[in-house]
Amino acid sequence: MMDKDLAALIDKLDPRLRDAFRAAIEALRRGINFLALETALRAGDIDAAIDALNIERAAFSGYVLEKQAGFAEAGAFASEELTKSRRAAPKRDTTKFPSITSPIIPPPADPPSPPTLVAPGGGDIQFRFDMTNPRAENRIRTEAALRVEGYTVEQIETARRVIADGFQKGQGPQTIATDIAGRINPISGRREGGIIGLSDPQVGYVESMRARLQSGDPDEMMKVLGSFDKEGKWKPGTGLTRRDRRYDPEIKRAIAAIAKGKPNPLTADRIDEMTAKYSDRLLARRAEDIARTETASGVEMARAEATRQALDKAGLPSEALTKGWIHQGGTENARDQHLAMNGKEIVGIDTNFLLPDGTLMLFPHDPAGGAKHNANCRCRGEQRIDWAYGL
Repeated sequence: MMDKDLAALIDKLDPRLRDAFRAAIEALRRGINFLALETALRAGDIDAAIDALNIERAAFSGYVLEKQAGFAEAGAFASEELTKSRRAAPKRDTTKFPSITSPIIPPPADPPSPPTLVAPGGGDIQFRFDMTNPRAENRIRTEAALRVEGYTVEQIETARRVIADGFQKGQGPQTIATDIAGRINPISGRREGGIIGLSDPQVGYVESMRARLQSGDPDEMMKVLGSFDKEGKWKPGTGLTRRDRRYDPEIKRAIAAIAKGKPNPLTADRIDEMTAKYSDRLLARRAEDIARTETASGVEMARAEATRQALDKAGLPSEALTKGWIHQGGTENARDQHLAMNGKEIVGIDTNFLLPDGTLMLFPHDPAGGAKHNANCRCRGEQRIDWAYGL
């Protein structure tokens, strides 16, 4: 049951990591020195502007702790399930038969002990997940550090691009600063919108929405809402699908007014409000995607480490383990690479799955697969240990 139960564990841990990521981004937003940011932009000092954003790895401390906690919980769960699997395995027959010795070849003085399915001294082996194991510690610490480093570098590089693009477009320092940091909601007092926390492609979506609404071109503005096919039928799922649809009637009225020769009725403040809501919805989606992807990866890494520890304790070699790849999530929008891997089995905990594109992965959600194979992946791994291996 472990394989299916691990999926339930992912569902349990997922919201916790999502909330931790959102909290980290909220901390980054609160830490922006807006006055220093605007002052640096007025002086054309991009480095000083980046410093004013205070994008630091320390903001993700809670996120790192949550990843570590999830790793420990998943490892402990996997160890418990491995213990159950071990106890359910057929026990070695210890019936003693009369020994037959050769009169010519004397038996060795101290023959090697055969593999056994019982713990030394009798009883069953109890597997416990050891988070202090140097290998386990290094794996989760390194993985968490790489993720945090990636997020911070991404935010800095994206901010630099937005600043450069803003100057190139002739935007003023206050406009650029607000586009980066977001706007203060007069009711909640919190910053809304901005680019902090978004991926670079998502920043492009926000910029696209603003440009289209500002364009005064009915065709461009309609692209925010969606499009029609060649037969004039509405195409579901088109447009900026994460937009706040409460603004749709207002955008439609603006398009109709412009089509009649009237000026664009959408004010700059109103467009800023619309794009801010869109940005926040994109951020929420990104937090969900990151949490799902990173949680699945962490759980599979923890199971792999728990399995290594169990094999070590049981005195079994890597070859005692058989691993399988199971594709889940249906075939619509599925990765062809993963569909091809469904049902594939390999032997050995250190043996890699070879995907059709040449990618090597120890298990589904292995970080070695990158976003190409891991982002929002629903595949799961299966494993069987031959506890009687070598007997």
